[in-house]
Amino acid sequence: MRGQIIDAVFENMETDPDTFFLTADMGINLVEKFQEKFPDRFCNVGIAEQNLIGVSAGLSNLGYRPFTYTISNFSIHRCYEQIRNEIGINKHPIILLGTGTGYDHASLGPTHHIIDDWGALRNIPGIDIYCPSSIPAASEVVAKILLRNRPAYVRIPKGEFKLPDSSDDMVLLPGEGKDTLLISYGSLVQNCLEVQEQNSSVSVLVFNCLRPMNEKTVAKIISEYSKVHVVEDHFPGTGLHNVLCQLIVGKSISKKLISIAPSPNYDMEVGVSPDFFHRKFGLDTQGILESIR
Repeated sequence: MRGQIIDAVFENMETDPDTFFLTADMGINLVEKFQEKFPDRFCNVGIAEQNLIGVSAGLSNLGYRPFTYTISNFSIHRCYEQIRNEIGINKHPIILLGTGTGYDHASLGPTHHIIDDWGALRNIPGIDIYCPSSIPAASEVVAKILLRNRPAYVRIPKGEFKLPDSSDDMVLLPGEGKDTLLISYGSLVQNCLEVQEQNSSVSVLVFNCLRPMNEKTVAKIISEYSKVHVVEDHFPGTGLHNVLCQLIVGKSISKKLISIAPSPNYDMEVGVSPDFFHRKFGLDTQGILESIR
């Protein structure tokens, strides 16, 4: 999915002279084409992510539409003050492209586990948040963000997932009946789809855009199901589980939302792949099935 998004930015640069691409020494064998074809609209700030935001803000003041690219948690946590002041307060329409979600960098330990990024960012008003779940969603997210002309963060999972075949902000894949609803985003949607294959009564609600959210439609969908499980590779207290709990309380909906997510602790164990942590926290297909039962 990262390739689809990067290619979309590159294609936009060919037709829009205001698009500018910046990286914090990330994207070897991926971003060189920007430097070669658009040397005047490419900047590698080095391993200096805070400068990445500051330089982007200056470019935005000059009329450019900057895209920044680095590892997701470095983009958000290392740059939080700069994002708050330069993007949040000044409303610069900068697009933060973050590579990796959840335990994509499992073997690198808790400093590289991306399980608390967008929950921190949602404290800053006015920044849209995307996490595409498939290639169709990733392929259209750049055009969608540019059209909306707002600041945005794109949390890019690793993988080349063909389904769901939709670029909509939200996709409902109904099962047979209204018993169980799984709600998810990003790469974990694939595990939810595998659960649906094994249990046709399960419905899956997919978010490709986490903010803004069509609250009226989401509340209506949730209210129709007996059991609702929120599956995410993010701390639930600041992630989608928390967002949806606030939503149903605000809409006076009496419904229990069951969270399937990492425990709210930084795990010092090192897994060789995301599967290690998915099994540990019940995020794999078998764990979700057990939660449903």
